[in-house]
This record gives sequence, C-alpha cells and structure tokens, in this order.
Amino acid sequence: MEGTEGGMRIIDLVSDRITAITTGPRTVAALIGFFVLGYLINGRPFGVAELKSITGGIGILDMEFLYTPNQAYAHLAAMGEAGRAFALTHIVPLDLILPAVYTIAYALVITWLLRQWLPANSRWHRLNVVPVIGGICDYCENFGIIAMILAWPQELHGVASFTMAAGFFKFASTGLAFAIILGALVGWAARGIRKRCRGCVPQ
Repeated sequence: MEGTEGGMRIIDLVSDRITAITTGPRTVAALIGFFVLGYLINGRPFGVAELKSITGGIGILDMEFLYTPNQAYAHLAAMGEAGRAFALTHIVPLDLILPAVYTIAYALVITWLLRQWLPANSRWHRLNVVPVIGGICDYCENFGIIAMILAWPQELHGVASFTMAAGFFKFASTGLAFAIILGALVGWAARGIRKRCRGCVPQ
C-alpha cells in the first residue's frame, strides 16, 4: 500500500507541476517546437529522408514495431555502415531532444483541453501524465538503439529486447495521449453545446 501511495503522490506532483505551467501561449509554443523538430528529424538534410537516400529506403529502428532481436539486427545491418553512422551523428542528437519537446507539448495540450472541459477538482486531470510515460519510454528506446549501434557488430540481444519493449510502450502511450486529446475535444465541444442550449425554449 505504501508503494501505491508513493506512486500516486509522484503522479499528483508531476500532474500539478504540468498544470501550474500550462498556459495558452506556452501550449502553442510547445506545439510549434514539436512541429519544427518533427520536420527536421523526418526531412533533409538531417533526418530520415536523407537516411533513406543513403540506405536505399531503410529508415530508423525507432519506427519499427514488435520486432525480435534478430529482426532488429537485420534492420541495422541493412542500414549499412554509412546509414548507421548517419543515424548516430545526425538523427540521434535530434531524437534526444524530440521526446522532451513532444512530451511537454502533449502534456500541455491535454492539460489545457481538460481544463476547458472538467471541473478543477476532477481526478481526470491526472491524465496529463500519460505523455510523460511515453517520453520516458522513448528515451529508454533511444539509449538502447545507441548502445546497439555503438557495440556493432557485437549483438546485444538483451538490449534489443528491452528496446523493443520500450518502443511498444512508447507507441501505446502516444496512442493513449491522442485518444485523451480527442476525448477532451469532444467533451469540450459537448459542454459548449449544452451551455448554448441551456435556457433554450422549444418553439
């Protein structure tokens, strides 16, 4: 029970901190930063588009889903030496910033939307910590991939399994964050409609 209570206190602390820094302008700024970094990491000359031109269409391991250690190393082998070097020196540095930026952006968006919809004392506001979980998992995945590339050609199958699991929870958390955002938008819209209809007299 003490462990559960301690976990809830941490969630409450993180959630309250996110709530305290959430404003409309900060939310917009975080989203802009996310879009800019997303463009850089997916485009040229620093991102995935350039990597694919080097590897003949092979992208980053981060975007693969539920792979085995053998499949992970087959992917890294297919990238070739030039592809692995490019990923390590160009994409990885950006990918060490991106999780923090999108975590903040998603958390602020969720907080702001739930604030428009729900009473201030609702426990549902704690959902704003979901992106934080996804961001932590993304960093775990990134560090695993870095270790695998640096150790090449040695194969770290335990690290590859850990990396796959971290990536799975990253995708799951991101999907849940999007579902929360969509649900909050629907709830906010429904609340607005009810307010408009309140006091309407049938003709």
